[in-house]
Amino acid sequence: MDLRTNKGKIIMPWAKILRSGQITFPKEVRDKLGLKEGDIVDFEIRDAMVIMRPKVLVDKAEAMETFSQAVKRLRSGVKEEIDQKTLEGIMEEAVQGNPEPETSR
Repeated sequence: MDLRTNKGKIIMPWAKILRSGQITFPKEVRDKLGLKEGDIVDFEIRDAMVIMRPKVLVDKAEAMETFSQAVKRLRSGVKEEIDQKTLEGIMEEAVQGNPEPETSR
């Protein structure tokens, strides 16, 4: 996205906040980030700036199935078995992103 004028100055796209707090992102921004209707973004506030990032949501059941399949492939070469309850706990922790697992391994 080239936002420079012929004089070399940088032009920043802008948007107006509507009464309900909605913002329409300029086409240049949507194109650069690959955003389309229905996409999810998150925001981070740093001092007087807002940083917006596109997000991808993952279906929990789908993520657990994918993780389960990966574990099965890895386990195929492992002699030590992991019981089903522990495996489900590992998958749940992976989906939730818990830093301290509650299951015993």
